[in-house]
Amino acid sequence: MPAHARTIVVHPDDGPSKDDVIAELRQLVTDLRDAAQDGRMLARRYADLLTSCVDEYCVEFEHRADRVLARLDEAAL
Repeated sequence: MPAHARTIVVHPDDGPSKDDVIAELRQLVTDLRDAAQDGRMLARRYADLLTSCVDEYCVEFEHRADRVLARLDEAAL
């Protein structure tokens, strides 16, 4: 048995049964898996939103820069 493994010894009068403990652990694993999935989905949504905002600003400033450069070219002639 690995050093980090633990054996749970449960006596009938000591509280929850072994089955109760296993059920609670299974629920904890399920909840953690769901939370991780929710976190990944939220991170993807924010990443998509950030990408969209950056793209929008880049396009806007590119157009503005093009107009300024065109005016500079006209002024130089």
